[in-house]
Amino acid sequence: MQYSYAENVTSFESALAKVQSYQTQDKPWQQVQQISELNIQQSRLWQNPSISLEQSGFGSGQEQEFNVGVSQPLDLFGQRKLNRVIANTSNQQIQLQQQLWKAQSQLIVKFAWSQFALAEVEQSAYSVQLKTSKVNLDSAQKRYQAGSIALVDFERAQIEALEIQRLYQQAMLNKQAAGRQLSNLWGGETSSHLQLNKTAIPWPEQSLQTVQRYIAEGWLEKFYALNIQQSDHQIENLRIQARPNPTLNVGMKRSKTPNESNDTTLAIGVAIPLNIFNRQQYAIPMVQQQQILLNQQQQRELKQQILDIANSMHQLKGLRSQFDATTAQVTLATKVQSRTLLGFQAGKLSITDVQQATTQLQNLRLGQLQTLRQAWQTALAAEALSIGTSYEEISRSDAYTQLNKKAVEASQNLINGGAR
Repeated sequence: MQYSYAENVTSFESALAKVQSYQTQDKPWQQVQQISELNIQQSRLWQNPSISLEQSGFGSGQEQEFNVGVSQPLDLFGQRKLNRVIANTSNQQIQLQQQLWKAQSQLIVKFAWSQFALAEVEQSAYSVQLKTSKVNLDSAQKRYQAGSIALVDFERAQIEALEIQRLYQQAMLNKQAAGRQLSNLWGGETSSHLQLNKTAIPWPEQSLQTVQRYIAEGWLEKFYALNIQQSDHQIENLRIQARPNPTLNVGMKRSKTPNESNDTTLAIGVAIPLNIFNRQQYAIPMVQQQQILLNQQQQRELKQQILDIANSMHQLKGLRSQFDATTAQVTLATKVQSRTLLGFQAGKLSITDVQQATTQLQNLRLGQLQTLRQAWQTALAAEALSIGTSYEEISRSDAYTQLNKKAVEASQNLINGGAR
């Protein structure tokens, strides 16, 4: 996906496109896939033969003997075939890991974008509140100059205006920090403009559909099934090792006597190991028991994930109802504050009444923002669970760096597995 760095970021989709355009330059999983294909080729190779050379009798008057032998392990019980199966299973795991990596990378971008969107909402809320406090201060100043209120009432209005000014500046800093955190995902380039749609409420509307899509893909079930397959392969590998796999020996012996007569003999033999003491009779049951534990653990994890996701979706639905209710309260509180201010300007209400109405409006807006933050955290936690990660992982400041490490670890596991 091509995306110009000069374009504005106005939505999650545009932010994701920009991040993908930057992050795919390294192509980590393309390199991992190449390593996986080489691992498959490596699994098809035969074991190397061994050659032995032996010379006896070096004097001219001595009987001389020269032996040449070649030993080649045979594969009568399917070790090479099993190696190919293991390599193909590892390749399937790499493909699934790549899909999960892409989903997790999108989730990391969504978290960073949501933090910026929430910071934008916070700044907007304090911006509106700042305008309200300035109007209150101007009205209080006029009443004070007219001698209608005491100096202490005017000073209270000043304190309120200064506090809102401080909170607005803090919100601006939070927005700048969130913007830098988001822009770091495309290399720290900050010259592009982050201009979100302020008229739309940044509610996680698509989270339910995203979770349902991830669960329908069945990535975790497939990944867990491949883990069980790997355990099966390990058991089969131990069974092959328990069988007496022979080694073919081919040799030639050349003898030379002092009277210059030569004798050449060809020898063919088979060396068969005697698996008398170690027949993997304990190792195989150990792996079988481990497989049972692994399967039970994976089933518990899947069940718990589904339960946690269902709880999160239920909580998200309840938060939406709270958010809508608070929205209605904010609308009503805005009218109350406006009418209270008119009453104060007309001399019918006190500055305390204005401040109470203004504080009530501010608390409602902050409560609405808090509900919005909780909704995003709940939604992102559910999405993270559906792909086998957690909210703590995607919300780290170095989340993308840690994610890229997974590609390196996957390649290292392939190399280590192929080296055995």
